[in-house]
Amino acid sequence: MLSEAIAKIERENRQLKELLQRTYETVPKPRQCESCKYYVRHYGRQNGEYYRIYTGHCICGVPLGKRKGKSRPTLEDTCLCFEEGVC
Repeated sequence: MLSEAIAKIERENRQLKELLQRTYETVPKPRQCESCKYYVRHYGRQNGEYYRIYTGHCICGVPLGKRKGKSRPTLEDTCLCFEEGVC
């Protein structure tokens, strides 16, 4: 009886994981510089501890003129070298 309940829960869990995976694949990712793999975040240091500074720079190697001419592209205006990175 207990093993049947466990098996049922495991089946339901697998189905939910598959559903989440399909949903995750269809949701568009934000194309902001901060989520690009070529973005290097800047940090500050105070009293021996590091903290985030909400700025950074791009290391993709594409000149600004070829990135639609913008140093800070908007969501609709993302540079050509954008690749999703690990946030």
